[in-house]
Amino acid sequence: MSKLGFPLFLRPEAKLQSAKRLLESGKVRQGLRQFHTLATSGNAEAQFALGELYLADKDVPINPGEALRWFQKAADHGHAQACYKLAQLCYMGLGPTSANRTTVFERIPEQGEPDYEGALHWTAKAVDRGDADGMAMMAHLLMQGPDSLRDPEKGRELYRRAAEAGSVQGLYGYGLDLLGTAQNATEREHGLVYIRKAAQGGLADAELTLGTVLEYEGGKDTQAFDHFMKAAENGRPGAQMKVGIAYYQGRGVERDVSKAETWLRKAAQGGEIEAIALVGDINLQGDGVTPNFPEAHSWYRRAVQSGHAGAAVTLAQLLYNGMGCAADPAEARKLLDFAASRGNAAAKELLQRLR
Repeated sequence: MSKLGFPLFLRPEAKLQSAKRLLESGKVRQGLRQFHTLATSGNAEAQFALGELYLADKDVPINPGEALRWFQKAADHGHAQACYKLAQLCYMGLGPTSANRTTVFERIPEQGEPDYEGALHWTAKAVDRGDADGMAMMAHLLMQGPDSLRDPEKGRELYRRAAEAGSVQGLYGYGLDLLGTAQNATEREHGLVYIRKAAQGGLADAELTLGTVLEYEGGKDTQAFDHFMKAAENGRPGAQMKVGIAYYQGRGVERDVSKAETWLRKAAQGGEIEAIALVGDINLQGDGVTPNFPEAHSWYRRAVQSGHAGAAVTLAQLLYNGMGCAADPAEARKLLDFAASRGNAAAKELLQRLR
């Protein structure tokens, strides 16, 4: 009530802020109620906010189906970021599967193959509404997507526009394109300028790229490690592997085998196959302590299951010689056959010796 005793009617913007404050203060039920009231009355910002909530798995249980439904409604009202989110979900294999892109989805979708055409459809809508991240994603699809969708010239122009608009993904994509086509040091530096800006904007992939560039140049291990660490702390498995290797080799940082194994295990959990094999190597070598054969065997088997030929060769030698296990020449031979089928030269040589 106002001071005069009349009901206090808040504008939609004020109601949105009120709902957000309720969530932040832990009053989830009241906050959601306000968001739903606004969303069902057709407020696109509230619809978009509900979509984000159902994807975040924070204040409410994750529900991609509900997220899709509210993003769809917001997109129907011309909400650019909702269009971009739908494009992302399509790219992840979680987007709308109906040929009619404007229907309301009543089921919770299962993750499937990336829907590139759907992603392009929604990025085009985001671009039409001036969304810079939508421009960057559309550029990516046109330059890296299936051949049927590719239009590199248009993609480069969209990356440029996204970069000029301040999108970190646009800065990164445009910088990578410039770096990839650079013919001299000046052009190469021009591309790196954009990648540095993306890194300053908090993009972990840009940090990983900068570290890789410095590593390739040589003599800049400390600077490279700093970039790798920033990306690793942001959960990039490739960077976590680089940090683990740096700690193990003492490149750009003081050597620390324990920290090396910790970071390599994180990278392995993130799906880096080489990191899985490297953890096996650390346990096998011991590095001043007794080798842990059972642990090494376990990691090598994981690596082999992921297709790592080098791990198969090492594990085959351990099994053949009975190191940390009962000798098993037959299993060793199978592992060598597997590695040889992958083109591993050492496996082919060992098989020749066995014959």
